[in-house]
Amino acid sequence: MTREMERWAAALAVDRQYGTGAAEFIAGRVKALAIAGDEAGVLRWLAIADCLDALAAGGTIQ
Repeated sequence: MTREMERWAAALAVDRQYGTGAAEFIAGRVKALAIAGDEAGVLRWLAIADCLDALAAGGTIQ
């Protein structure tokens, strides 16, 4: 599985688990990782957020 596929899978999992609260969950993860100084983690969750946004807009996995 590629990293891009992992991001989409994570976005789908977060969407299924948190529904309308998915964006808030991701924002919380980004904030916690930023406070911890985990730049790679922040970038990963921001990429997952982009996938979640695409899903919400009716996008497809490419």
